[in-house]
Amino acid sequence: MGVKGQMISILRSNETSRIAFSFTGSNGATISVGQASFRRVASALEDGRLSVVEGRFTTNIAMYSAAANSDDNTAANTFYLGNNPRYSRLFNALIVHESVHASFDLTSATLPWLDNEAAAYIAQAYYARNSGLGRLTFDFGSPTIIAYSVVQGMRANNTSDVSFFLDELRNSLNSSPMYHDYIRTTFTGDG
Repeated sequence: MGVKGQMISILRSNETSRIAFSFTGSNGATISVGQASFRRVASALEDGRLSVVEGRFTTNIAMYSAAANSDDNTAANTFYLGNNPRYSRLFNALIVHESVHASFDLTSATLPWLDNEAAAYIAQAYYARNSGLGRLTFDFGSPTIIAYSVVQGMRANNTSDVSFFLDELRNSLNSSPMYHDYIRTTFTGDG
């Protein structure tokens, strides 16, 4: 199976289909991610509306590009993959993360990038939890481990934990050099 087929399989898996959450975004809007989000992306991969480029990065990362950008030579509606071990739960969780961005793009959503990234990290952590990866799989202080705490609060219906760790996740994203260029801007999907 090629990587595109593998991604479709990940997005239609039992672990992914059990991801469902919503939270109040930084601007007061409700941000929701669920089974329909991932099925939408799987269908778009299947029918060619979304593309996949392998080997773009030398490291173990992935990226979704909603819009073409001549500065970094990226095409619109494209997943870019690095040298990720393709058959690991960490890779699967990363695909779930990037698929949240793709889903917001496909629905022409407009939301703060901060909320877009927070939702993607929460979905990534949800997948990790659903597939049996423990919190300690992730680096201490990383956005993913903080998002894992958000998920644990959501699963326990503990609103004070969700609120606390969601604030911590936003603070982590706001202060991360990795997101510095765009985290305080607005994402606008174009379908």
